[in-house]
Amino acid sequence: MKAVGIVVEYNPFHNGHVYHIQKTKEFAPNSIIIAVMSGDFVQRGEPSIIDKHLKSKIAIKNGIDMVVELPSFYSCQSAEIFARGAVGMLEELKCGEIVFGSEKENLEYLFSLANMTEDENFKMKLRGALKNGNSYINAYKIASDGRYDLDSNDILALEYIKSIKFWESDILPRAIKREKATYYDENSYDNITSGFNLRKLLKERRSINHLIPEKSKEIFLKAINDSEIRFLEEFYPLIRYKIIDQRKNLAVIQDMEVGLDKRFYKCATKNNCFSSFMKEIMSKRLTIGRIQRVLIHILLGLTTEITEKVKKEIPFIKILDYNERGQKYLNYLKKYENKKIFATFKNITKRFDESTMSLINFNEKSSTIYNMVNNRG
Repeated sequence: MKAVGIVVEYNPFHNGHVYHIQKTKEFAPNSIIIAVMSGDFVQRGEPSIIDKHLKSKIAIKNGIDMVVELPSFYSCQSAEIFARGAVGMLEELKCGEIVFGSEKENLEYLFSLANMTEDENFKMKLRGALKNGNSYINAYKIASDGRYDLDSNDILALEYIKSIKFWESDILPRAIKREKATYYDENSYDNITSGFNLRKLLKERRSINHLIPEKSKEIFLKAINDSEIRFLEEFYPLIRYKIIDQRKNLAVIQDMEVGLDKRFYKCATKNNCFSSFMKEIMSKRLTIGRIQRVLIHILLGLTTEITEKVKKEIPFIKILDYNERGQKYLNYLKKYENKKIFATFKNITKRFDESTMSLINFNEKSSTIYNMVNNRG
């Protein structure tokens, strides 16, 4: 059996994602489609709009054969670590291809840049540009002396290619040109808009009926009606408590810069309101995404030690959902006796050592924290 992988967040699932699935089926018409999906926290350093189990159901309804959770210690990280975790999992799942969206459809262009990023001079320039407060997109342009001009999805596409090389994988990359709405686009094009705009519309309590697939509506609209959608500001009381309570341990949190821990503490003690906290913490050197990721890392207790461990080896693979085709592929994988893969927690402690169990428990604790916050009043 053959499998093709995609890496997704579905935050929330929209018509652009349907297009991604359709194009993937065109590339690999007889293959199982496996989605490695961010769980309850996502790459921009935010909680998922709806929980991972609802997202999985929506994915299966729209043509995915198997949904695998990208654990929280990968899902709310920088593009490099996010992509490394996702590609490493697809390798463990014996996927032959990965299909991703990109503003640049030219793989030769992306491979050329991936090779250049290994140059020490480029790395030095990139670090310097990032330290000066540039976004990753601008930093890459500066470090390449203007030769490479990237967009948001190009950064992830680049990191997928680099991750394939890191894992010494034979996975074949395929790029789909992102259609119509770009990442931060607040416009709608017929029935397609960005996830960013969908979240904005949801926060403003405006209708999104025409922007989500018919097969998803029943599940997603019920979640909205039941007030099960979540936004980062609703987690601020928990985050604020963790900043104050763990003041002396903030320095070991992943992505925490020297001195930033003291700034976080000072702003947390002063500001009851999330928006005022963010306004005070913002600077030219720190992007919103970077700040939000650090806040989620504080909330979950994600340290540099945990990150270094999972960067080098995929500890486990948790299956969230599958259809009949996915079930057959899961049975097919059993012949490889990959002990990292599991779909239930039955006899889990007998299958994994103490170190891996600590990471499984970390991911489950993340979901528990996620479920502590809701909009039900």
